[in-house]
Amino acid sequence: MTSAFHFPEYDLLDGIALADMVRRKEVTPSELVRAAVQRIDGRNGALNAVVHLLEDEAKSQCLLPLADGPLSGVPILIKDLLAEIEGCPTRNGSRLFKHYVAREDSQTIKRYRKAGLIFVGKTATPELGLHPYTESDATGITRNPWNLALSPGGSSGGACAAVAAGMTPIAHGSDGGGSIRLPASHCGVFGLKPTRGRSPSGPHFSELWQGLVVEHAVSRSVRDSAAMLDILIAGSDDADAYRWPAPEESFVSSISNPPGRLRIAYTFQPFLGGELSADCRAAVESSLQLLADLGHDVVEAHPPLASADQLCEAMLTIVCGEMASLVESAGRMLNRVATYEDFEPGTWALARQGHIFKAVDLARMRELALHQGRIMSAFHEDYDVLATPVVNQLPSTVGAFRLSPLEERLSRKVLGQWGQDWPLRLGNRLSQTSRQVMEYMGWSTPFNMSGQPAMSVPLFWNEGGLPIGTQFVAKMGNEVLLLQLARSLEIARPWQHRRPPQGQRASLG
Repeated sequence: MTSAFHFPEYDLLDGIALADMVRRKEVTPSELVRAAVQRIDGRNGALNAVVHLLEDEAKSQCLLPLADGPLSGVPILIKDLLAEIEGCPTRNGSRLFKHYVAREDSQTIKRYRKAGLIFVGKTATPELGLHPYTESDATGITRNPWNLALSPGGSSGGACAAVAAGMTPIAHGSDGGGSIRLPASHCGVFGLKPTRGRSPSGPHFSELWQGLVVEHAVSRSVRDSAAMLDILIAGSDDADAYRWPAPEESFVSSISNPPGRLRIAYTFQPFLGGELSADCRAAVESSLQLLADLGHDVVEAHPPLASADQLCEAMLTIVCGEMASLVESAGRMLNRVATYEDFEPGTWALARQGHIFKAVDLARMRELALHQGRIMSAFHEDYDVLATPVVNQLPSTVGAFRLSPLEERLSRKVLGQWGQDWPLRLGNRLSQTSRQVMEYMGWSTPFNMSGQPAMSVPLFWNEGGLPIGTQFVAKMGNEVLLLQLARSLEIARPWQHRRPPQGQRASLG
């Protein structure tokens, strides 16, 4: 643990403001690291948001020449999934990777490093980023800083909980079905999923989850997110399956321009089914009123996406196929055969189901998923932005979606130890569980399929003091418009002053 260091401004400032202090020599990167580590030491015990502290790595980075950039010298937390830091563990929320140490930086980390960001720790994720809650057998339960009985969401739950609790102003995240936006909504921070092709996939992959996954960050402020997006696109990789050209003006510069009068569509019909709670509807209604007050045209219109049944089937098929492939490829990477004992029962069931599905199933569902982009392209000929809820329900209680102990034992015995797949072939428990999860989420996944940029903006807190975000979606490649809109909303209804309530804060240290 670092020695005592008093720097109260750290809790009040975003990353760009902290970097400005570094440039003016009012504070050093080493002092920012000390401030971050102190807060992790004092607040993480209640949350379990940070699963691996990188204090030595951070101190080593502070000894290097300071890079020139808007976030140079600022501490950041890295999601413990996909983003590999050379010489540091990457556990991916799974027992399989318990002893895995990255041999090189991933492309995302290389770009962060070049920009002068300082890595102070790795954040919790559910096993392999599979769930909209952050609980794993490998790293335990991560809790919501606004209410410790609740989940922060997932899969970037550790990242969002840490930023909400003030450990760092920014944290890396990734989003394959809502994994940035959903926990950002639950934790009251800003979360943008960029356009497919904005973030790199190398060096180990050319695309992730059939193009559904992109990487970016969660932050306290819109301008930090814009600056992080500039860093993310500062490079090229010819082996990536998707690439999107950089804008002529930087994202962080463009947000100073107002978005102009927009035609904004909204809908309350969940794309993935399920019931929209009164509080989550109220959050969007409040946002719509704010948009109208700012002079935008707000119109009810529901995009003609595929049915909830089709979207849920597509997501399940893609995830199962990816899990089946990962079991084999991860085993090769670790120079041993991966078995059911390396995974949680639910993950192993998904992988086994991936062997039951046929190649034609995956090809058909991939095509259906990507076709949502065609549908939304036509929709955006009439509307600049689509506004929706982020999620159908308030944060679930911890453990709400986990298998029962009996189900876990039976799954390990039958699917694992005995290697029998007949329960999957004859029953529909897996599809039922998947559908329950999709209906809890309700809104985010179609835009991973379409590839569009989408964001969760923290504009509403309910009477119980819980944050609830509103999702905004723009056409492919138009993060500039979303960031400009978010900045105007941030000015009209600021959220950076929001902190967990006093009683909860005492629990956080």
